[in-house]
Amino acid sequence: MRIINKLLVCYIILMSPINGYAQDDTVSVSDVDFIHYHAELEPNFKEKSLKGTVKVKFVPRTQKLRNLTFSAKYKQIKSVYIDGKVAQYLLSDEQLTVNFQQELEINRNYSLKVEYSATPKRGMKFYDDHIFTVYHTKNWLVSHNNISDKSTFDLVLTHDANMTTVGNGRLVSRKVLENNKVISHWQQDMSMPLYTFGFAIGKLETLTIKTNSADIVVLYRAEHSSGLTPKLIKEAFADVADMLSFYESKAGFSLNQNSYNYVVVDGYMAQEASGFSLVGEKFVHTVLEDENENWFIAHELAHEWWGNSVTCANFSHFWLNEGLVQFLVAVYKQHLFGEQAYKNELNVAVRRVERAVKENRVAPVAFHDEIEEQEINRTMAYSKGALVFYMLREKLGDEFFWKALKQYTQTYKNKSVTTQNLKFTIEQISGTDLTHFFDKWVYGQEIPNLNL
Repeated sequence: MRIINKLLVCYIILMSPINGYAQDDTVSVSDVDFIHYHAELEPNFKEKSLKGTVKVKFVPRTQKLRNLTFSAKYKQIKSVYIDGKVAQYLLSDEQLTVNFQQELEINRNYSLKVEYSATPKRGMKFYDDHIFTVYHTKNWLVSHNNISDKSTFDLVLTHDANMTTVGNGRLVSRKVLENNKVISHWQQDMSMPLYTFGFAIGKLETLTIKTNSADIVVLYRAEHSSGLTPKLIKEAFADVADMLSFYESKAGFSLNQNSYNYVVVDGYMAQEASGFSLVGEKFVHTVLEDENENWFIAHELAHEWWGNSVTCANFSHFWLNEGLVQFLVAVYKQHLFGEQAYKNELNVAVRRVERAVKENRVAPVAFHDEIEEQEINRTMAYSKGALVFYMLREKLGDEFFWKALKQYTQTYKNKSVTTQNLKFTIEQISGTDLTHFFDKWVYGQEIPNLNL
């Protein structure tokens, strides 16, 4: 990742149970392990901005570390401290470079504090009665951008007392101030990838759906703003308890927390965060018209396991986040509505891949070497990726396929993975050599001709 200074290149070499050694997937490891973020922020609805501080705990993984670099896009930096002492920094080309007077010690804990303000033209959405963060975290928070380096997170938000907040993890305190303000403290004590950090603030009503393992809380704007009532919300999210049970059975473990929030926001939105997701009001109205259009509810919930817990090690393996979840949405529809719904959902992926072929937008689903985020072919990662999982299921049969997926998910819970991790796990469980399959359909550019 470019905002991390030096990269130590290592190789994940996985032994195949059939052919000895599989081909390598290259993974660049940061020279810094970011452990914890503590942000104290106050958004401004009118100015579409926020201000505050962020404290970052980190550990150098290599010797001779003399600086750290973060994105400074949309931000104004006021001061920087390292272990409580003023630090030197440079702003250039929308980057913040913090320079240390001497080399940092390897494997020692350090604390970086940055006071800043931001006017993020991207990364946050501002409305009169609600705001929320969107991808990327680096646009509103001074943070690193390594997709596989997970951290815990404390978020302290100052906001109007008549508004509700949603953040990562759990709400640990809510302190009322004298000026009709409130300080809400959210705590994520399970390490999660930085792209899952986020929050929402707004005049929101709540509806709680009880399940056997967790409370599902839906937060939404009042009827005069959203056209949604408690009855309509309950109808739109009627299947969410079943979704939760379904995904838990496929993963082999429950959610990391005892509740999960859906925040229904203006427009079209479908994005996961850690412990909650953002879904658009227009999508909610769509599912009220057609129950088969519940994909956005299922998709974002599935990311709690595949994406947030088991995370791709870099963007070369993004399909392990998105292609798998797109496939699992189709499988959930099969479970809920039947075989034709499964095929209909997969045919959406088929059509998208066919369109990409006509437009000469073909690429591998995954890469042995690293690629940057802007190099992702999203049709291949999402849609062809989903079709690859469909073909794996057909090739192995349900018994071996679902046993392998569960083993993969449990083995790499709260870890980062490459495509070879998935391949190796499936080969172990099924006793099937998948080298040719992965070389052709995953690392290769061949397009499947499926008649669903």
